[in-house]
Amino acid sequence: MTKRDPGLQPERTALAWQRTALSAGVAAVLLLRSGLLHAAPLELMASGCALAVAVVAWLVGRRPGNTGAPRRVLLAMTTATCVTGALALAGLLLH
Repeated sequence: MTKRDPGLQPERTALAWQRTALSAGVAAVLLLRSGLLHAAPLELMASGCALAVAVVAWLVGRRPGNTGAPRRVLLAMTTATCVTGALALAGLLLH
């Protein structure tokens, strides 16, 4: 049986938040590009929500001794992600 290194779990958590921030940032850029090319206000709003998720995830991932986000941050990110998806879907359906 190996000894558990307590320093690895916060590092894995921080890396997971960084990956979340990167993927939300890429989604925001793609939605922004699509919204600008097609003059679609719903996609522009969705890109703003995705960008907000990316910024929050990036900030949470940078916290020292990161062991996860507080419950209210996770609720806000879940809400923003759902709104982003709904706006993007509405934008696609209205094209």
